[in-house]
Amino acid sequence: MSEILQFSLCLFAFNCFALAKFNHYRDVFKVRPTQTQSNQFVVVAWISILLSLVLSVVEYKGYGALLFCGYMALSVLILMIFYSFKTSWVKAMSVINISVILFSGLFFAIY
Repeated sequence: MSEILQFSLCLFAFNCFALAKFNHYRDVFKVRPTQTQSNQFVVVAWISILLSLVLSVVEYKGYGALLFCGYMALSVLILMIFYSFKTSWVKAMSVINISVILFSGLFFAIY
């Protein structure tokens, strides 16, 4: 279950990096982001990606860094497909991803 948390955090981070950019934010929300919003997206993205890396390395030691690289590659591929072809689905994908992060984080904390 922790693999889902690590991957979801990585996907969330790259989605935040994408939404920090003017063009992606405008495509998804139809308005221009403020500088404060862009900065907040970048900060949240860095925290999320570092948390994903730490969880991967703590659980799997040296193999965790390799697993994290795979999570990054898969996350970027998924987001590239969404932002290229289905930008209208990015909001729904983000809500689902945040829900997965919360549920898997709760499960990870309990067990």
